[in-house]
Amino acid sequence: MIHVALLDDHPLILKILRHELDRAADIRVLWESGDVAQVMAQVAHHTPDVLLLDLAFAGHGFDPATAVRDLRARFPAMRVLILTAQDDPVWVEELLRAGAAGYVVKSDDLSLRVADAIRAVYAGRTFLSPAAAEGLSRAHRAQTLTARERAILRLAAEGHSNPDIAAALGISDGTVRNHISNVYTKLGVSTRDAAIRAAQQMREIPSPGASLRHELRTPLHTLLGLARFLQTKLARDGQLGPADAELIAQIAAEAERLDALLTAHVEPV
Repeated sequence: MIHVALLDDHPLILKILRHELDRAADIRVLWESGDVAQVMAQVAHHTPDVLLLDLAFAGHGFDPATAVRDLRARFPAMRVLILTAQDDPVWVEELLRAGAAGYVVKSDDLSLRVADAIRAVYAGRTFLSPAAAEGLSRAHRAQTLTARERAILRLAAEGHSNPDIAAALGISDGTVRNHISNVYTKLGVSTRDAAIRAAQQMREIPSPGASLRHELRTPLHTLLGLARFLQTKLARDGQLGPADAELIAQIAAEAERLDALLTAHVEPV
């Protein structure tokens, strides 16, 4: 039996994942959570064989690569499997370098791949969904900055101050300033904004639109997951029941959320 924990900020994605994994006789979900701040305590209390980690928490004072390194250091027997809408090649490479055992992009039909991905990483193999494999092949290999410098710049690009970055990474404010100074020297710049732009252009950190694409794709992938959930049930049972009305309502709500996001972020023609 493979014991799994799910960490995702979207309740419907958690519901879809649990539904899919409950169908696997060799996989048991130990716990699920949408609270990334408690991940270390939860893992310490009930350590899974495989932790599924979404990158949606990036952008909220959380650096996934740092978290993966810390988790691997504290729980070396546990595998970390990234399950996300983020398909930026920089993220794929960064997370694998940090110690993630696999990377699944949700648009790669997660309902058909997640159980196989869990089995693969549990067996000690690396698992990449097609979009992740393609991204890794296009990733920038020769890196100028250290892992810590890239983590600091990722958080700086999200608008966090030095004290906030220090708190997120568990280091001192002075250490953050020293790292930023080293970044300026390496990149030949003299301001924070110039360092962020240079690192993005060099593909050391994700492109400026990566977070926006993720924000828009999350409700889309939720819609796809719910639709496949209902398709599977219809194919199995030949009909949908009264309880499925809630799922249909959730599909409508997600469609409205996606429409609102598009209205807010897409310029009118």
